[in-house]
Amino acid sequence: MFRRIKFRTPLGTTMTPFGDSANPPAPLDDSSRATHADVRPGGPTRPPNLLFIVLDCARAKSFAANGGDRTARTPVIDRLARDGTVFPGAVAPANWTVPSHMSMFTGDYPGTHGRRTFERGPAPRETTASWLARRGYETAMFTEMVHLVGGYGLEDGYAQRVARHIGISDEERTTSNWIASHSEALYSPWMRRLLERVPPFIVPLNFVNHPQEVAFKREVCNSFVPDAFRTWVDQRDADRPFHAFVNLVDAHEPYPLVPNGHRIGAMSRWYARTPRYYLLAVPGLQARVPWEELLRGYLWSIEQADRKVGAMVEALERAGERDRTLIVVTADHGQSFGEGGNVFHGCGATDSIARVPLVVSGPAEFSLPHRVDRWTSLCELPSWFKAAASGRAPFDETGTAPMPFGAPVPSTDAVFCEGAPASDPNRSLRGIRADAPWNHRLLAAYRGEEKLVLDLETSDVFRWTMTGSDPDLRPPEPCSPGESRALRAEVFEPYRGIESVGRGGPSLDQALAPEIDARLRSWGYD
Repeated sequence: MFRRIKFRTPLGTTMTPFGDSANPPAPLDDSSRATHADVRPGGPTRPPNLLFIVLDCARAKSFAANGGDRTARTPVIDRLARDGTVFPGAVAPANWTVPSHMSMFTGDYPGTHGRRTFERGPAPRETTASWLARRGYETAMFTEMVHLVGGYGLEDGYAQRVARHIGISDEERTTSNWIASHSEALYSPWMRRLLERVPPFIVPLNFVNHPQEVAFKREVCNSFVPDAFRTWVDQRDADRPFHAFVNLVDAHEPYPLVPNGHRIGAMSRWYARTPRYYLLAVPGLQARVPWEELLRGYLWSIEQADRKVGAMVEALERAGERDRTLIVVTADHGQSFGEGGNVFHGCGATDSIARVPLVVSGPAEFSLPHRVDRWTSLCELPSWFKAAASGRAPFDETGTAPMPFGAPVPSTDAVFCEGAPASDPNRSLRGIRADAPWNHRLLAAYRGEEKLVLDLETSDVFRWTMTGSDPDLRPPEPCSPGESRALRAEVFEPYRGIESVGRGGPSLDQALAPEIDARLRSWGYD
């Protein structure tokens, strides 16, 4: 059943629906007042609705629209792609949920907004939702991902926030998470050595953890969000434009095992249930996982998310809102299944994690290109939304917004994705497997026909050619010291330069503050 929620923000104020006399809409910016003054609610031209859907953990190469060879069956997203615009070169700004969403909501790379940790408080910069609310939009967030309503500033600007759970941390999600966060033994060196020598000892750990993870995912990942969205669309004020954000976690681990024509052994099933930490920390465990069957379960999960997208599109059609709604479907990051030694997400900058699907459809009044082939950062989304809300097409035939918003972007033609372990989920990996590239602080840059990755711990630069086979399945070309020096100056220094305008948060190559480290250790991260 749909719930309207008044959410108390970390600063102690209570959000109220737009329209309260104490919070009148702010006037349009002076620069746009003359051209776009007629887009207010009740004016001669109502701005389009803006529906923003994020499929958590969905990687680009698992979608037919991106030309992948192992793809999920996504008829709804495929239809949106046929009717709209496909961006096969979309790149996530970060490799995990919080920094990537903050970038999508503010238009700033993590180097500028600085929100790379589970740091509670308001958004460091104005979010798109706040901008739209001040201009008359009705705003609502519908999320299966608890981080988005955890008090990290990602909910700023959304008058309605709908989720199964509000304001809980990873520690509070399950009993096993609470035990792990208060147990030094589970992440201790002797435990890792034991599992390396006797891998079957992972079974009792998985026996406790996996069923609770499955139960939690089942609780949050069902028809609740699409049903709530449908009810909201039917009951809201049809005279006002709306901006709705939806996050679906179907594609997030854990996954069911889907056999590929043969029986999966009992031990293989248990190894497939191993948490990411142990798969990365314990040498040899990854080789015991039935990755092919796990990947098939991942594709099946994406198909469940596609059905939910279909339910929401159908709700718009029934309400007569589809033809005046701009729909954007993308992901906050992708997912790795052993490629390059990487597992799931939150570490490294493999192509499977950095590249995501991106489809834009409608509304009927905008003439949009069918395909944009350049590298595209998800930091561009706020400019598209704001342009559409101002009565203009969100982007031209090159995918460029007519009126850019947000902080200055790096003065380079590259598109960036931050790797790990700058983000919290990887803190448990510090001090182990230090030789593994995924456990270094990385900055990936996509430019032209190449992908460049700067290792911030060694200053080395690696290159992949993006034509041909999957780059995750090919070793990189190491650049010579001279080439690395030139590429650092030409490609990466512009990104590093924007960190000086960020509002708090650790630099990509700096340690976290001691109080943050202490809190993470209390959650089981060492």
